Amino acid sequence: MKNRGLLFVLLILCGVISYAADFVGYWKGTVANLPIVFHISNDSTWSATLDSPQQGAFDILCGEVVVKGDTILIDMPALQAIFKGVIAQDDKSIYGTFIQGIAIPILLTRTTKEASRLNRPQEPQPPFVYHSQEVTFNNGDITLAGTFTKPIIGSRYKAVVLVSGSGAQNRDEELFGHKPFAVIADYLTRHGIAVLRYDDRGVGGSSKGKDDATTLDLATDAMAAVDYLKSRNDIDTTHIGIIGHSEGGLIAVINAATHPDEVDFIITLAGPYVKGKDILIKQNHLVSEMAGMPLSESQATDVKNIFETIDASTDSTQLAADLRKIMSATGNHSEQEIEQTIKVMVSPWYVAFVKLDPARYLPQVKCPVLAMNGSWDFQVEATQNLGAVRKALPHAQIKEYEGLNHLFQPSSSRQASMNYGAIEKTISEQVLHDIVEWINAQ
Repeated sequence: MKNRGLLFVLLILCGVISYAADFVGYWKGTVANLPIVFHISNDSTWSATLDSPQQGAFDILCGEVVVKGDTILIDMPALQAIFKGVIAQDDKSIYGTFIQGIAIPILLTRTTKEASRLNRPQEPQPPFVYHSQEVTFNNGDITLAGTFTKPIIGSRYKAVVLVSGSGAQNRDEELFGHKPFAVIADYLTRHGIAVLRYDDRGVGGSSKGKDDATTLDLATDAMAAVDYLKSRNDIDTTHIGIIGHSEGGLIAVINAATHPDEVDFIITLAGPYVKGKDILIKQNHLVSEMAGMPLSESQATDVKNIFETIDASTDSTQLAADLRKIMSATGNHSEQEIEQTIKVMVSPWYVAFVKLDPARYLPQVKCPVLAMNGSWDFQVEATQNLGAVRKALPHAQIKEYEGLNHLFQPSSSRQASMNYGAIEKTISEQVLHDIVEWINAQ
């Protein structure tokens, strides 16, 4: 604390010196081992944006920016944080403090826009050696916008719909600075397979739809995408499948079961094959273990009680009260943290996911299935879920990839596999190869 206090004193003293400081440009630094980049501009008034590349967060709009001589203050309302700094006389570095609850010393140095972005060597770049078309299709009164790609050679193609994981995501399933669906679509199309990927409800060019949409609602969006492909005269309508990642894998299973004459095959990438409640309980244990803080017996009991309470709930108001009672009894969380968590846990999507059991659909799946998982996946654990596939779908082909995480990225260790944004590779080439090989074998 003494060091931080000294830094504030230095900022005050340095602020007395005044010269024409040049703050404009890109500035990189590290806060708690997390790289950040400020882009500071002065177009009649000062403004700034913030990037957190490893978290896949770019162009976060900052609030008020105040420059006085060689000092700068940047307000970040979205993060409930501020930055105070003083620029060196050579204008090449800024010494300051990032304040977000606590004050963290930080050194910013100049960089460029290009250098501030993480390297993503697999991200497709034009010109493309295939046709790419912006399309829209409807699911009732919801309009979904996407990108359709097809090979140049040929006339009628096998095709797939890409369905993203949980959370509203764009057609590239963009997260942590990666674009997995753009990479998958590019690879498949280069190998003779047409691909449709689309923005989730309320993202990009897609309309929002209702606020209480659940996994079952999102499954109807995926079927609307299948129907769109069937309407095209350049698609082999006997070979249309769904590739779903994470929750998208569950959606693939649901649609294969409920539309057996329309879905010809499915591929699940880290798809849940056990009840949502069990997925989330397992996830809590794994995250704690990988962080070096395994759950105690009492904590494990609390986690189990929370998800069993949600699973048994019939009324959102009563559920909120029950969850509040469980969480308050632990004494580990502030009232604000508890209320924020409860708000998520009583949402229609969350409750429906906890209750949703793939076992209801699996016996009805008769089409070819390829189920894929990484051994270092801590979100949809491979042993738990692939074991359920083996039991329920003896005809499914199953692939577990050693050392790959939830996004099918390779990494140096199990713990490092959690940091998706720090990993340069978007998806294993072996996974891409196996997808194409399996589709062509059907």
